[in-house]
Amino acid sequence: MRKIFLTAVVALIISVQSICGAAEIHEAHFNSEENLKYPVVQTGNAAIDKKINAVIFSEIDGFVKDVYGNLYDDELRYIDTNYKVACNEANGTKILSIIIGKNYCYMRAAHPAYYDQTLNFNLTTGELMDKSYLTDIGEGIPESYFIDKITEQLLEYCANKNISLYNDALPLKELPKNFYWDENLHLHFIFNPYDVASYAYGIIDIVAE
Repeated sequence: MRKIFLTAVVALIISVQSICGAAEIHEAHFNSEENLKYPVVQTGNAAIDKKINAVIFSEIDGFVKDVYGNLYDDELRYIDTNYKVACNEANGTKILSIIIGKNYCYMRAAHPAYYDQTLNFNLTTGELMDKSYLTDIGEGIPESYFIDKITEQLLEYCANKNISLYNDALPLKELPKNFYWDENLHLHFIFNPYDVASYAYGIIDIVAE
């Protein structure tokens, strides 16, 4: 039977928490579903918390609605989410990076679907950090520098893993939209299945350094 998930539903926040730099991270379950996990951020500033958590919740809500909205006459085998977080500070900017793993599978699908969605927040303002922040954090490093580094690392990664890129994967026309800083302030770019290579090769995570 098809379930309906509503935006107005109140998430169940459980006691699991971790300290991440200037923020506490609590775990929540969308619609009280154990398999739909996402982080709730507490910085001590209610306005900033509201801004950050609204974006995170919107991502989970949108994902669930998209999956159930595309069911048609099919049945859903499973749906789940997971997450990882990292906090850093660079050039005076406190950064919270979140990777949300989104996974689902329809009954008659050839294989499950999965991909990573990254969210980066300025913890001082609560603003979502888009690709324009990369040059700020990198002290003026141009976008072309990151593209060159990503290309170099991508080719090395694929050679080591025996991965065949799509014929039109390179040269990169723009920076990948999914990026994050790990706990050591290394900048990662994520290519999800079908971005530059076939589904069989999975998620490709490149460090641009």
